Formats: sequence, structure tokens, C-alpha cells
Amino acid sequence: MKCLDRFNKKMNLQGGSLRNEKIRNSQKLLQETFADDASFRLGIYFWELGIVSYNEKETINIRLYNERYSSANGNTIKFQTLIDTPVAVGDILYDSEYERYYLCTESFNINGVHWQGKLVLCNWILKWQNKNGDILEYPCYDINSTQYNSGEMSNKQFTVGSSQHMITLPYDKNTVILSSPQRFFLDKNKDNPTSFIVTQNDSTSYNIGKKGIVKITLYECEKNNEKDRIDLGICDYIDKDSLATDNSDDILISKSVISYKTNVIKSGGDKQIFTGNFYDNSGNEIKDVSLKWNIICDFKNSLEVNQSDNQIQIGIDNDNYVDEEFKLILSDNDNNYSSSLIVKIESLL
Repeated sequence: MKCLDRFNKKMNLQGGSLRNEKIRNSQKLLQETFADDASFRLGIYFWELGIVSYNEKETINIRLYNERYSSANGNTIKFQTLIDTPVAVGDILYDSEYERYYLCTESFNINGVHWQGKLVLCNWILKWQNKNGDILEYPCYDINSTQYNSGEMSNKQFTVGSSQHMITLPYDKNTVILSSPQRFFLDKNKDNPTSFIVTQNDSTSYNIGKKGIVKITLYECEKNNEKDRIDLGICDYIDKDSLATDNSDDILISKSVISYKTNVIKSGGDKQIFTGNFYDNSGNEIKDVSLKWNIICDFKNSLEVNQSDNQIQIGIDNDNYVDEEFKLILSDNDNNYSSSLIVKIESLL
């Protein structure tokens, strides 16, 4: 029997193989030399929701290298960890030396020897409240995805924002349920911050492993001066004390939302349908609310308007008003909770 045959037979009897032996040797060699590389970093932790101090947490052994910037992906950096320290897509790492956060967007197991992938530098802390009134703060990557406009829509009567942002967050039980009419502040201007509303939550395109990430599309919206807490950075603030002490059966309106397929009406075309809904502090829809619609423009009499239940249908058949805009306002009868939408008129042809 040849030496190689005897060696393979011995390895099989021990439950191993030549391949597994090479993998173990590679793991051991990398482990012994891992901290010697110039890219080895100290003070890196796995981020945990709600953790303020990481002094008592255990750091991870990681190499960070090849840092780059692009307008589409922001600041990215590659990583390498030992096989017993997997970093999954959706994990957030905290760099205590520079006090910044990284979100993992790519991760690969390299032949059972080590892990490597890509991290994106988080550039914003997204804040909101859950249905229990707890304030949540998530590091995220925010990109301004406004296209084909200056971030504003205007006509003779008014000017409103039309900015759009894309937020990348780790997937978990708190982020996967984010949907309209959830609003956030996205602005470093603490005196007059801009608010945004969720229009889409893509929780499937980046569903990788047990974690993954979600990409949330936000559209600029009006503030709610009665409910928003600019000092706390929270839209539609919920007072936890009132939740704990309120034993009544009354359902309080928290916000109003206009739903629609498109905010463009074609002159001479079909009427567009707009639906009004009201929600309580927990995000549940309130059905029995008397609502009213208001249209602001100087050609209101030229519009074809029909109302039924909580819907309004609007059309026009007059090319003189092509490229004009009007403002559609939804509110309850007491005008306490209102929302608005800019509707544009375009040519049918």
C-alpha cells in the first residue's frame, strides 16, 4: 500500500479527509497571524439595539481594508474575520475609536477558512417610536434618491418639497413592519427639520440568510405641529404616560394619509381616485371618521369632482390647464388632522 493510500485510510478512519486537514491548518495559520496584519483593528463591537456603553462588551477580531467612496454606495470598506466570528448581512458594527457605525451589505464564507465581505458607513441615526411608545434609534445608510427635479414642486399659489430618500436598515422585527403612514425627521436642521413618510419597504430583494437588510423609500411630507416633537427628533410623538394611564375606550386620531396610484391627472382622460384614511397612535386604521376634502387652486370650477365615502375622484377636460397644479387637502371635520398632496395636470397625448 502506498504512503498516500495509508494516509487517506487513516484520515477516513478518524472521520476526516485531506481537504478538512488543509482547512484546519489554514484556519490555525490565519488565527496565529491574524493580529499581525496592518489592517487589524481594535475596539470593534457588534452593535446592539439600546446599548449605550460597550465597555463591558467583548470586541471582535477583524481586519478592515480597502476603504472607498462612491456617490451610489457611500463610504464602503472590506472586512475579514476568523471562521468563528461570522459577520452576517444586516449586522451593524460599532467602531469605538472613531464613534461610527458600519452596516454589513456583503458577507461570504471563504472555503470554511474565514469570512470576508463589505461594510457601508452609516451616515444617519433613524429615530421613531414603536406602538408601545418606546423610542428606537437605528444606525442606517441614507441616500438622497430625488431624481429629475430640484426637490420642489411649485406653481403660482405655493411651493412644496418633493424630495425622496432611500434608507438601508438591518432586517429585524422593528424594521420589517415600517410602512405608511410612518414618518421620520431627516434633517440636521434642528429648528425646522424636514419630515418624510414611508412609501415603500422592500424587505425581500436583500433577504440574505437569517438577517438581511431592508430598503425603505421615503417621500417628503408636511409636518404635524401638534404631534411632532422636534426637540426629541420624533414624528407623531406618543406620550407613554398617557398610554399607561388612559383606560378609556376612546380612539384618538394620530394622523391622516392620502393614498393614490398617481398624482398626475390627464386632461381628457379618466378621473384619478384619491383615498383618505385616519390612523390612531398604534398605526391602526380608524374607520368611522367624518372627513372632508378641499381643493386649492384658481380653476376649481373646471375640475370634475365626485365624492363617495372616503374617496374623491378628480378629472379635467380642458387643455388650457395642462402643466398646472392644485393642492388636495384631507382633514377631519374639526380640521385637527390634515394632510395634503400636490396634483399635476398633464396632456393626454
